Amino acid sequence: MLAFDHLVVLSSSPEKAQHDFSSKHGVRGLKGGHHESWGTYNHLAFFDNQAYIEWIGIENHERAEASDNPLIKHVSYSNQQEIEGTIQFALRTNEMDEVIRYFDKEEIAYEGPFEGSRTKPNGTTLSWRMLFPSFDASKEVLPFLIEWDGPPNAPDDDSLINATPFSKIHVGVKDLEKATLQWQHIYQLESPTYKKDNSENPYTQWNLENGTLILSPNTTLKAEFGPFSL
Repeated sequence: MLAFDHLVVLSSSPEKAQHDFSSKHGVRGLKGGHHESWGTYNHLAFFDNQAYIEWIGIENHERAEASDNPLIKHVSYSNQQEIEGTIQFALRTNEMDEVIRYFDKEEIAYEGPFEGSRTKPNGTTLSWRMLFPSFDASKEVLPFLIEWDGPPNAPDDDSLINATPFSKIHVGVKDLEKATLQWQHIYQLESPTYKKDNSENPYTQWNLENGTLILSPNTTLKAEFGPFSL
């Protein structure tokens, strides 16, 4: 089963965005590191059930704009459109090679896998792979898949992991029925639960390893972590 891994929040100042969020909600955050080859860097906040928020920023626009990594292209595109805030998220898998074989068999368009790494504040290197189902960032969002080289990303100091867990990721879509079938097919999800909110608006949901994935007919992209959302 897939797990929610992390939320990607674009900011012109990741350190300030993380500090403001932490101050408002009483959440512990920390400096992440630098992605030298991509021209980006991040600040992070970790949560109880192996999930985290990544505030990402660009420190070298030339490198970011030249990157062939779809996430960095998405970050660069959003920056050019002067978009800040939540732009993407990752679902975690431990079976990326099997996913690639499935995509090839089902003729699902994708890019990758892309190798990623960054230097942590303690000088060690964190490594991972990313796989991106193809989509048009100006029209929709499809989460990418991430596989860590070892345990999922976590701080060296356990006291920096907030007791609040990730609970839900909400994704707005234009056509709920079409998107539901699309997500089932791409991410090999089971049949969803169909529900209505308090205003009788329909939505579909799936259980993830550590929370809930929800599609609804709107433009929302937000994650819930206990009593707060972003």
